Amino acid sequence: MANDNTAPSNAEPKVQWGMSLGLNRYTESKMQLLGTEIGLHARLSGVNMLPNWQLEGDVLLGRQKYTSNGTGDLNGVLNVETRWRALAPVYRTGEGQEGLSAGLGLHTLWNDLRGTTTTNHAGYERLATQIWLPVRWTSAAAWELEGGLLLRGTHTSRLSQANSINADIHNTQKSGAYMQASTSLKLEDGTRLSPFVRFTSLGDSNTVRSGSQLWVEPRSQRWQIGAVLNF
Repeated sequence: MANDNTAPSNAEPKVQWGMSLGLNRYTESKMQLLGTEIGLHARLSGVNMLPNWQLEGDVLLGRQKYTSNGTGDLNGVLNVETRWRALAPVYRTGEGQEGLSAGLGLHTLWNDLRGTTTTNHAGYERLATQIWLPVRWTSAAAWELEGGLLLRGTHTSRLSQANSINADIHNTQKSGAYMQASTSLKLEDGTRLSPFVRFTSLGDSNTVRSGSQLWVEPRSQRWQIGAVLNF
């Protein structure tokens, strides 16, 4: 009798890449940032150590216009956003990622408001790091509905760049949510185009002191609309 000790080969991990173009509108009670953004997207599945998980990453680069009734306007504001997610199936309704999945997400944001506005106000960099709890429903009809709750976020404002009297501050955010809807359209060349709309809302942060003033990161809303070309 022959003794065959050859182990079956494991399937290779699968990576899906995408590039996007979209519009980003961010608002607070006293200001707005509006502009276009481009993105690079990746989805990795079939990793040997995490066979049921899907690992995802999004990197978005935007160029925006800052407008404020109180502090004037500023063009060419750079905005870099990254999102990293690990999702595992909770309830499957079909093959692949069809059904309900959930996991953990890490988002970062860098907003470069350095410069002088039209009313001679100086700006500064803003940075944010956030931990999210994402939940996604993927249907067989190529629809994806995703929502997330903010677990904790840290927002850094480098106030010293605008006025050396002020110290840089770190606010904590504990209230926020987002929703995203997208679909997938197959093109003639075999690639897929995925239009999407995304809405993010964050509540007021805690209050911290810098110099003689108290600072809070105010509630905000962000709309992002665009399309991802997957290949």
